[in-house]
This record gives sequence, C-alpha cells and structure tokens, in this order.
Amino acid sequence: MSTHDFRADWITGKDNAPSSDNPKKTKSSGGTWATLGVSQPLARALNLRGFKNPTPIQRAALPPAMANPSKDVLGMARTGSGKTLAYLIPLIQSLGGARKESSGIRSLILCPSRELAVQVLKVGKDLSRSLAGANKGAQPLKWSIIMGGESLDAQFEAMSANPDIVIATPGRLLHLAVEMDLDLRQVQVVVYDEADHLFEMGFEVQLREILHRLPTTRHNLLFSATLPTTLAEFAKAGLNNPAFIRLDTEHRISPDLELAFLSVKPDEKEAALLVLLREVIHIPVASTATDDSPRAIIFASTKHHVEYISTLLKAANYRTSYIYGSLDQVARQQQLRHFRDGKSEVLVVTDVAARGLDIPAMGHVINFDFPSGVRVFVHRVGRTARAGQKGHAWSLVTRDDLPYLHDLETFLERPIVSDAGAFGTVPRDSLEATLEYILHNLETSESQLESLRSVMKRGQAMFERSRNKASREGYRALKAGKESRNTTRTHSAFLSLEEENGGEEKRATLLAAIQSYNPHETIFEVGARGGQQATAVVMKQRRQALARSRARRQQPLASEGGVDLGFDPADTDGDIHVTKPTKSYRDPNFFLPHENVETNRSKGYSLSEGTSFAEQARSATMDLNADDADPQRAQKASQLKWDKKRKRFVKDTPGEDNKKMIRGESGALLPATFKSGRFAEWKKTAHRLSGQRTGPQSQNSAGLANAETILKGRREKEKRQQKNGRISKKRRL
Repeated sequence: MSTHDFRADWITGKDNAPSSDNPKKTKSSGGTWATLGVSQPLARALNLRGFKNPTPIQRAALPPAMANPSKDVLGMARTGSGKTLAYLIPLIQSLGGARKESSGIRSLILCPSRELAVQVLKVGKDLSRSLAGANKGAQPLKWSIIMGGESLDAQFEAMSANPDIVIATPGRLLHLAVEMDLDLRQVQVVVYDEADHLFEMGFEVQLREILHRLPTTRHNLLFSATLPTTLAEFAKAGLNNPAFIRLDTEHRISPDLELAFLSVKPDEKEAALLVLLREVIHIPVASTATDDSPRAIIFASTKHHVEYISTLLKAANYRTSYIYGSLDQVARQQQLRHFRDGKSEVLVVTDVAARGLDIPAMGHVINFDFPSGVRVFVHRVGRTARAGQKGHAWSLVTRDDLPYLHDLETFLERPIVSDAGAFGTVPRDSLEATLEYILHNLETSESQLESLRSVMKRGQAMFERSRNKASREGYRALKAGKESRNTTRTHSAFLSLEEENGGEEKRATLLAAIQSYNPHETIFEVGARGGQQATAVVMKQRRQALARSRARRQQPLASEGGVDLGFDPADTDGDIHVTKPTKSYRDPNFFLPHENVETNRSKGYSLSEGTSFAEQARSATMDLNADDADPQRAQKASQLKWDKKRKRFVKDTPGEDNKKMIRGESGALLPATFKSGRFAEWKKTAHRLSGQRTGPQSQNSAGLANAETILKGRREKEKRQQKNGRISKKRRL
C-alpha cells in the first residue's frame, strides 16, 4: 500500500473550466494530458470541450489510476476541483471508449443522490460520444442510469440491454440486482462518488450485498471532498494496493471563500434571513429580478424547515425553488431546472438532496441551521467559490450551536468568534422591523405560515435530539463563556446599514448604557456605609474575590486581541492582587507535542462521529464469533430479547416483526419486496408485446418443424391422453 500526500502549491494549473487560451498553445495543452497517460483521442476530446489544463486532483490521480498494473485510488479534494473527470477519464480509457455487445456491465458508478447521478451521466455521455467518433465503425459506450423514484419497467428494459456503464444509487441498484438476479462478475471498474457518504451506516447493508456480487479483481476509485486519513474506514471496499491522495489539506475550504457567522436567537432566524437577503446579498424580488441577479442556496436541517422557509420567501415575493429527499423525482427535476435556468434566485435544500449538485456561478451559501459536523459544513460551503470564483458563506448561529462552532474553529485552525470580520450580530432595529413585517404582513397574506412554523418547531426538536453531539471541549468553552463573549458585536457586513440609521445612534447608546449598568451596592449594603456590619463585610470580600477571578480571565483575552468584557477594576474597593501568568516552557522550534498535529483534522474527516455512550461502546467492543454451527446458533439466540406480551424471544429491532425479509447472497437480510416477481411479469409482457408487434412474421420466422420435433409433440400428446383416461383411486373405491 502506498500513501501519497500531495500539496497543491507545487502543482500549477487552474481548474479545468473552459478557458480562452491562445490557439497557439493548443498543442502544448494536449501534450499536458498525454504526459499523464491519457490517450490521444481522449485528450483531443477534452481539448475540444475546453478542458485545456488538468486540475491538481487530476494531475495527482490519473497516473496511478491508469498505470499498468493500475492502483486503487482514494482522492480527496475540495468541491468544484474536477473530481468527476478525475475518475471518468481512466474509466473511459480502460473500457476502450467503444461498446462491446457480447459483454455485460463493465463499469459501475455509485452515487449517494439522484442529482449527482444525473450530473455524472451528462458529463460522461458527452465525453464518450466524441471518443467513439474517432474510431471508425465503433459504437459509443452505452450508459444507463438507475435511481429511485423512476419506473421499474423502464429500468428493467435498460438493464436488459447490457449497458457498458451503469450509474446508480445503492438502494435501487440492489433492488434490481436481487429482482433481476444480475450478473456483475464482468465489472472491471467501480467508482464511489462522495465515498464518505456512501460508506456511512445508512448504506451499509446495500453496499455489503453489492460488493459481494462484484469480482475481487475490480479496479476501485473513491473520491470525495472529505476523507478520513485512515484507510481502515474504507476496508469494506476491498481496496488493492491503494494510493491515497489528499489535496489542499492546508486549505480545508477554498481560499476564495469568505465566511461569516451571525449570532441570532432561535425565534429571530427568519427575520435575520430576510434582512440578509435584502440588505447584504441584495437579492431582488420577483418584479425586479433580472438574469444577472445574485443567487443563493439556503441549507436547512429537515424537510419541514424547507417547506416553511420556501413558503415564507414566496410570501415575501422572492422567486424560490426547493428540494428535499422525499420530494417526488419529477418535482425535484423541475425545481432544479427552474433554478438552473434563472427562473428563481433562491434554492432551499437539505443536506441529503444537495450532495453533488453542480450549479455554476453560485455566489452565496446560507446555513439556516448550523451543521452538526465538520464534514457537512465543508460540503455545504463547497457549493460556492468554485473554479477560482469568489464566494460567501453565511451561517446563522444560536447559543446551542456555539459548541459546534468551537469544533469548526478547531478544525479550521483559525479564530472565528474573536474575528470581527467573521462573527457578529444583525442590527437590532432591522431585526425588530422585519419581525413585525413577518407577523403582521406575511402571516396575514399567507395563511399556511403559522401551521408550517409549528410543524417546523416540532421537527427542530426531533432534529436536536437525533443529531450528533459536539466535542467535550466545545461544551467546556460554552460553559466558560469563551464562545459567547462577543455575541453583542454587530457584524461588519451590516456596518453600512447602521450608518444609514444614524438617527438611532442615541437610542442604541442609551440601551447599551442601561444594559451595562452595574450598581455600586447591593441590598445587603444599603445604609451600612461607614459601619462594620457582617453583611457589608461579606459583600466586600465577595467583590474582591469576583474581581480577582475576572482579572484572571481578562489577561488571556487581552493577549488574544484586547477584548473588552465590560469590567472596570475601579468599581471595586480595595487592592486586587493578580499573579503574573507563567511563561510557556514550549520551544516553538523544537517542542514535540504529545498528540499529532493532524488530530483535529482527522476527527473532522472521520466517518465515525458518534459521541454518545452507545456509539462509543459499540466501537470499543470486540465480539468473537463462534467457529462451529451449534455455538453460532446459540450465540445468535443469546442476542435476542424477551418479549413479555408474546412470551418468546424476539429481535430487538423496531418494526422488525412487520417486515418480511429474504437473505441475499452475502447473507444480509433484505426486504422481501426486492424479490416480488415484477421482473418475471415484465418479461412476459415484453415478449407478448414483441410478438404482437411482429404479427404474422413471427410464425414464418420459426420455419418448418423437423421430424424430431413432430415425434416429441406426439409423445407428449399421448402421455396426456393416457393420464386423463386413468381412473383415480377414489373412483375405484
């Protein structure tokens, strides 16, 4: 196994977007592809489509993928860096760029979402079509797409045509493999797009059964924007001598991306969203929208949030599209087409539906709900700042989201909360005015908003109970007040808005003075000045203890950037003795830390993000399987749970008794609906229709029957007559 960590600083060349280079440089551009091992016809096809220079991930991944013998590749690069062509080029070249009628499925591309599968199909067919034209008499590669939400009969027909390349989602592919009893032993190349999401627990059963049907000599290509550093988490893919390629590890996100985090209250997120769209991003309403209007993608946690936000924005006269996982496939395609064609400026999506969406010229990404994992954040903000363009990512952060923000700050290794240009609040006046506008105007015009908001709140409660927990360091920072000390500072993006509202400056100053008012005496000290009452002495000692504690906390904050906590030592009586901070013993040049500097990064990219006791215990336990049949049955029986109502042992799986299961080739239990006989019925219908289409020609095409066929028919006829003439035992009695 060879592991390579590539860096993008020594790899020249920009993203392979269509460029307007000098025609004299066309020959050198083709030579660039040839140096990576790309064939001449394929390099010519790439140049004709404007892909002059390979991207860094393509420069690093193509040589090991097309070597002889080829190596399995695990490639990680940020979103929009050309990963699709990084695996399509070696896939098409290994298949020869032409169709073979005799062989079955030769390549398989697995995608976690339907939109990503459609995108890969569009790019692959366009590239292979011109490649087949270079070979005289050769037919282009036959592509087929298999995904949920489409007709099974159409997919039966597509798979029966023996396509060369199949692009599929794991669930529907497994359904067809079991229903049609597909033979996948001819597969040569398997591609896992968005591999980290494919190998999560949600697709474990599907991948286990699919990989069991594939040959062990297959060539594996895994690509994603986030991959863990350990290859053990991808051991189930059956990798053979893999090459691990990680680009831009020093830039977890695009350097052209500007991050902004807005501190809001949970009930003010809708108002903050409208203020952001109207005052900062400047998205026009439907009556003034043009083709050059800025556009934005809004990420929400559940489909209930998507429905509420899209209805709210439509009521505010914004042209809005929306996509979520359970939406009908036809509606998803229609909504995405409207956004691509410029018929809407805002797209509201969930994380499940947004994986792999390729939308060019996207300037803004808004996280309405802060993501609970670092990998989710990286994939969300990767929708913008693609192909060298500038982009902005806006995140609405509540107090409950501060531990997750601390984890993101640790992962990115850059200050967020203490950065005035990245963290701040929305002006209070704009928020209050927008809240009044929503309550009195929008809810009056749109009667569904109130009911959708209540459904959204219930969905939010369920989401908070089920999402992953942040790290313990994040909760410690929140408890110590480190992540909430600067939540009253207005974000720099709204400074121009505050300058326009200059008449409210006195009001804001008065409110700030009232908020920071600190009385010089408490109820225990009223009328006790000059005396030595016990209550006054206790309060004096208490003030001195609090002053020392605040001073100790203020020293490290002042060293970070001079943050003012609103504490004045003059408010206390007596002297304050503060010990000087001890100097660090660490030499910045020769100090060796006790943990790897890549620890925080590896935690962010890891697939096992569970922090609950059950998930940690599951990963820490080791169960030894029995090596004989009888102990295995006893061990399996011991894993059952006693049901008091039915007075017997049952499996501890919710809803297991209501589902009929079948066992696949790998031994995994699959739903019985995967083998429902639909394919057999389709075959009968297809043959009957084909016979009706041929008409009388089908009788002549069979030709005259020979002597052997006639004798065989006579024997069968005689056997039937003899059987029908026999007297049964009942009649004899």
